[in-house]
Amino acid sequence: MAKAQVIGNVFTQLFRDLGIDKAIQQNMAVSRWSEIVGERISEISEAERIENGVLFVKVSSPVWRNELVFMKSNLISSVNEALAKTVVRDIKFT
Repeated sequence: MAKAQVIGNVFTQLFRDLGIDKAIQQNMAVSRWSEIVGERISEISEAERIENGVLFVKVSSPVWRNELVFMKSNLISSVNEALAKTVVRDIKFT
């Protein structure tokens, strides 16, 4: 187990040194959207990409878009909490 932790630390540092740790965290925000927000919200929305801390989420209808706008701060908190890092500063629903 100790060797696995050492290797994990080496990769973490390597990703940080190469500047790709942020890209990895952003990818995690997009790929884990359904898991983080739950079944009901994931049925009507899909995370598409993240740019400069803004997560772009496609929503199935304008009515749902308006509903999610009211939930935005909770969704941002949920995503950042799940990633244990502030990755998302805002969400744009389209």
